[in-house]
Amino acid sequence: MPCFLPIDADSDFSIHNIPFGIFSTTDNIEKRCATRIGETVIDLRELSKGKAFDGVPGFSASLFEQSTLNDFAGQSLETRRAVRSHIQALFTTGSEHSLEKNKDLLAKATHDATKVQLHLPVRVGDYTDFCASEYHTANAGRLMKVPGPPLPPAWNHLPIGYHGRASSVVVSGTPITRPRGLRPPAPGSTEGPSFGPTKSLDMEYEIAAIVGGRGNELGDSLGTGDVLENVFGLTIMNDWSAREIQGFEMIPLGPFNGKNFGTTVSPWIVTLDALRPFKTSLPHRENVPEMASYLHEADNKPTFDIELDMTVIGRTHACDALEPEAPCLLVRTTSTPVSPATNTSQSRFGQMLAHHTVSGCNIQPGDMLGSGTISGPEPKSLACLLEITERGTKPFKTSGGQERVWLQDGDQVDMTAVARRKVDGENANVGFGVCSGVIKPAKV
Repeated sequence: MPCFLPIDADSDFSIHNIPFGIFSTTDNIEKRCATRIGETVIDLRELSKGKAFDGVPGFSASLFEQSTLNDFAGQSLETRRAVRSHIQALFTTGSEHSLEKNKDLLAKATHDATKVQLHLPVRVGDYTDFCASEYHTANAGRLMKVPGPPLPPAWNHLPIGYHGRASSVVVSGTPITRPRGLRPPAPGSTEGPSFGPTKSLDMEYEIAAIVGGRGNELGDSLGTGDVLENVFGLTIMNDWSAREIQGFEMIPLGPFNGKNFGTTVSPWIVTLDALRPFKTSLPHRENVPEMASYLHEADNKPTFDIELDMTVIGRTHACDALEPEAPCLLVRTTSTPVSPATNTSQSRFGQMLAHHTVSGCNIQPGDMLGSGTISGPEPKSLACLLEITERGTKPFKTSGGQERVWLQDGDQVDMTAVARRKVDGENANVGFGVCSGVIKPAKV
């Protein structure tokens, strides 16, 4: 599939990817639907206006005249696939629909990726966060001193989740203000709880599914086999956490202010079709009770091999200014099966869809399902500071030599994910871009 646009050999955005997002430019601040190939962001509205999608089954020009991708995400899988395949043909040398010689349309529709502003790709109506990693669930329960066994009684029977706050979901690059809240008394203290900025600000590396397709009506439900139709694609998700606020409030009803102040997602939505070549199976787990029939999956490869990285960039004082250090690598997993998390996942997105709707709860395009922290068994696969520092008891050093147990003001967290393979001897990577956020001081 020779693309006529320039693509770096190791780019996350090969022509085999074709993710979807929303962008604007300095000379046109209107938000428009886009895709990306290499270092080129492609204006899908301009392509539509130029009749480039004429004849694509199910396509309507109105789909790319919106400021979010909700309308497009809500189309049938057949239509979404047809559009994505047609975009690949438009930018393939020698294809019947190639735009290589249409210089006027290319001039209107293509932009340097370093010179555009990316925005939240969908209007998130509802957001549900699950807890799919066995290791994270057990570690968090132990470190947060949750009463009872390491894994809750329902763990082996259903996907564990809670309803989050959609209004504070933001796109990569949006600063996160340190939240304030009620903090528990210090151990051994005779004083009561105190109010103020969190002292234990944390991040969580997650993968999120963006709901698409036909969804379900109130009172109806979906099955695990409906995942392709009803998942538009995946993004990286950082579910920021204020650990002492969370720990003080979470029993018996669960997280609230410790989690609702900010959730960052990467700006590009990667389709399940793009990830299909990376499908893999999950390891067999011994002595695990069989799940209820509505959670059974026919797909024996419900997950994907994806490499995950997470870095923290500290700040040092230089000439009375805060200067960034080099990135400090905290998480690196190679060929990690994620669907949605690691090969230690108990539940996958198909099961989450089925469980979420089995009660008759309706889902809609743009809704978001978080995987939960994707921690695995190895030190470099622990995906939040709660686990990395053993709840603040084991500091790590940044690249500039600063000690950290929790995030400090000015720190930047970057998360990346990419699936790698070769096609005809050339890289055909499918990446997600960067999910990034910088911590701002708490409001006075």
